[in-house]
Amino acid sequence: MLQAIRDGSKGIAARIIVGLIILTFALFGIESIVALGGGEDAPAEVNGEEITLLEVQQAVNAQKTRLQRQFGENFDPAMFDENLLRQAAVRSLIDQELLAQAATESGVYISDQDIDRLIVQSPNFQVNGAFDAATYDLTIRSMGFTRMTYREAVRESIKTQQVQSAWQGTEFATDLEKEQLSLLENQIRSIKYKEYKSDNFKESVQLSDEDIQSFYEANDSRFMTTESVIVDYVIFDKEKLAEQVIVTEDEIQERYDAMLQESQENKEYRVAHIMLLSADDEARKTLSEAKSKLGQGESFESLAERYSEDDTSKYAGGDLGFASATIYEPEFADAVLSLEVGAVSDIVETRDGLHLIKLVDTRQPEIAAYDEMKDTIEQNLVNEQIEVRYIEMLESFKDAVFASNSLQTVAEDFNLVVQTSPEFTRNAGTGIAENPVIRDAAFSDVVLYESMVSDVIEIDAGSAVAVRLKEHNESKLKPLEVVKDQIVTTLTSQKAGELAKASAEADLDALEAGGDIEGWIAVEDITRNAEKVDSLILSQAFETPEGDSSLVAMRQGNHALLQVTKVVRDVPVIDLESSAQKIERTNAVNQYQAYFNSFKNDSDVETN
Repeated sequence: MLQAIRDGSKGIAARIIVGLIILTFALFGIESIVALGGGEDAPAEVNGEEITLLEVQQAVNAQKTRLQRQFGENFDPAMFDENLLRQAAVRSLIDQELLAQAATESGVYISDQDIDRLIVQSPNFQVNGAFDAATYDLTIRSMGFTRMTYREAVRESIKTQQVQSAWQGTEFATDLEKEQLSLLENQIRSIKYKEYKSDNFKESVQLSDEDIQSFYEANDSRFMTTESVIVDYVIFDKEKLAEQVIVTEDEIQERYDAMLQESQENKEYRVAHIMLLSADDEARKTLSEAKSKLGQGESFESLAERYSEDDTSKYAGGDLGFASATIYEPEFADAVLSLEVGAVSDIVETRDGLHLIKLVDTRQPEIAAYDEMKDTIEQNLVNEQIEVRYIEMLESFKDAVFASNSLQTVAEDFNLVVQTSPEFTRNAGTGIAENPVIRDAAFSDVVLYESMVSDVIEIDAGSAVAVRLKEHNESKLKPLEVVKDQIVTTLTSQKAGELAKASAEADLDALEAGGDIEGWIAVEDITRNAEKVDSLILSQAFETPEGDSSLVAMRQGNHALLQVTKVVRDVPVIDLESSAQKIERTNAVNQYQAYFNSFKNDSDVETN
């Protein structure tokens, strides 16, 4: 396709690489293509342990999954820079590896049974409150893990958590520390303060034309217009193809018959099993013993937890969930198909080992009568044909856009209308420009400076757009007369704040020289949680020594002068348990951080 040629033919180097790949493939086969990607240095190495590209990609994928859950329908991959995600992943993996090595050095051990229990009990892998193996596999694969690598990731995570818990569990607070903290937190103070509000000084501010001009020239970047564009565009929409699609009665009947057949073939079986990895005589004897206990009234679920060596199902009673019999080994599937619901098979041998299999339940899709399904089937067939037609014509649309530098020609060929967007910027727009991908294309060098039609942009599963520049409004400095009022307001606020601060400082100097001032606001007996005093004044009130005065920088250019007139230290010692928890938690964090930093400083960490 022309689009593919356009994407792939940008430079001699690209052609050489393509030629080498073709030659390598011809001589050595597909495995050599994989090898071409190898040999790249590991992104990082910690004390000789490599952090691999696969691990980094898994971490990036996991972060994307978390972001997708966080943002829900508003998640847009374009919002997140891939390089930043990768850098964050490498840093995180370095710290994780350091934590894991520190945990290993500390002798922490996590058993396989503990890991299995955590996985089975995780709500992320449950369906209707029960562990579901298919959900488990789908979830961890979406993050780039196999069962083995995910188990190891869980093991390392729990190990580091246990080390941190160990530090916290061994920290303690002395009676003296608890009493001192309680006395500090419950201390009572009396203060007086005077406010210097910048608004009260604005009338004293005098600005010259030179002040305004100087500010304008020194801050010209604040007064630039925002670069903007207007584009022409065409939308190729698959919904417009509906009138070209015709579905016959025979096609509807054929689809209904296929649905009936598929319903028969898609019967699903809910199976539980007890599996032993060995197939020797001892294993057969063990399973025979288990089946004998079934006959004596013991439940299959309890026997599965006791005997089964399938770590992902044993704690769920051996339950493998609903699935088609075709996904199992032939011997296993034959046994399932021979069972009635509630029955348990004899010992079955597969390449995985030996099994006792219980058929828990079955289900089969129900198909409504033809007359009830006809309209739905007809619409589905229409949609399918539209989809096929759209994909075929989309390639032709891409070729036409690439071959022509005229949107009007493309519009005529595909019976489309050239539309014009409202004006928009790089960061915001309305209509079609609400889509950030469209804005990126409109501000690309090809469209902005080379006056070419953009590549075709697939904005969703059924729409594709091409844009061409109509008008470009470059960023430029606004005239002084346009922004003069804004500058006056800004400068007046700044200078009023400076006058407020100068007035407060003058009064502070007078106090420190032994004088006195007027306008104090006295507040008696306040605690650290007092609501009747501004939080900035309150915070400084408990940092200023008794009898001293200090200047407080407030919001919006305001200032205050503060004096602590009394400190009541003889207060009841209360809530020592809360004080102990705060001290222990703080000490534990500090001690563990110091331990980790020491380990990190002694470690050999290399990044590539």
